[in-house]
Amino acid sequence: MQKLKKLHSVHVIFLIINTITGVGMFTFPHDVSQVGYGAWVMPLVYGVVIQLLLLLFFRLLKYYPDHNLFEINTLLLGKLAGNFINFMIFIYAILVIFHVIKSYVHIVTLLAFQFNPTFWIITALLFVTFSIISKGNIISLAQYHILSFFLSIWFILFLITGFNKGDITHLLPLLNFTASDLMDAFPKGYFSFIGFEVILFFYPLINNQERAFKHTSIALWVVVFLHCFVTIAAVIHYTDWELQHIQYPIVNFMQEVQFSFAVRIDNVFINLWLLLVVGTAATYTWIAKNALDHISRNEKNENTKVLSALGVVFVLLFLPGSSGEAIGKIADGVIYFNFVLVVFPLLLLVIRRVKS
Repeated sequence: MQKLKKLHSVHVIFLIINTITGVGMFTFPHDVSQVGYGAWVMPLVYGVVIQLLLLLFFRLLKYYPDHNLFEINTLLLGKLAGNFINFMIFIYAILVIFHVIKSYVHIVTLLAFQFNPTFWIITALLFVTFSIISKGNIISLAQYHILSFFLSIWFILFLITGFNKGDITHLLPLLNFTASDLMDAFPKGYFSFIGFEVILFFYPLINNQERAFKHTSIALWVVVFLHCFVTIAAVIHYTDWELQHIQYPIVNFMQEVQFSFAVRIDNVFINLWLLLVVGTAATYTWIAKNALDHISRNEKNENTKVLSALGVVFVLLFLPGSSGEAIGKIADGVIYFNFVLVVFPLLLLVIRRVKS
């Protein structure tokens, strides 16, 4: 069945940008600090790798312009194997939501509150996420991403205030790290770029599919530029030792910014960034809902499916003791789930080739 094409170029760009951004930028300079002052080059490395993966994605998607990845899986693998893969994608989406919310709540409770209102923060986050996704409208989600981007992303411009307080020579020499350092740092920083794979799920809804690759690439390199800017600010401002030991260098940076009209700029920064965090959670909730739609072969009761996905996340976030720790460790390894997901289109291309 022909799907209604309703996403325009601006929707595609901001869906990709905001889904990627999430909470990863908070920790990115620390995550890749193993490469030393050369950390600011790492976003370019991720950009090149992801650009190559996007070529692979679009090679597959152009064969199936009216089908998302869930449908392609069942077409090429059969209903049983295809739906098993689709269920694993559902699990992946749940783990990403879990990881994003858990990471943000940890930052908020650690830096912004004297007490520990974890239950209420998580409940509020999940409620807002449900409100955005409850109608299942991808256009509403895209419009939210556009609005939240312009309301929040400008705040990183405050990092410019630290440029004259640091040492710009930290940026040189270029590529002053070994291949071993690069390979060790790559998985740690990769989480900050998870989200580009969502194009596999809303491609059939794009109005101008001929230019979708261009628009997705624009979104990717905007994200790369933002991470370069943030990492350059951190590298200039902090020493190599500080980058390795300060878990949230950007938030710490904001704590040092002083203005007469605001006492705690970092609190404003964290609260505004909530808009992007909710956007990331909402996109993966939309993916989880669509996974359940396809597995059940029923697109009715959308709100029930959204509540089911978010309910699973809520339960996982409050699992006690060793069970909670085990889920946390699994979610921390979500990048490895992503590795499998982004390489999977290559297998589908091979299967298509064999079948044809």
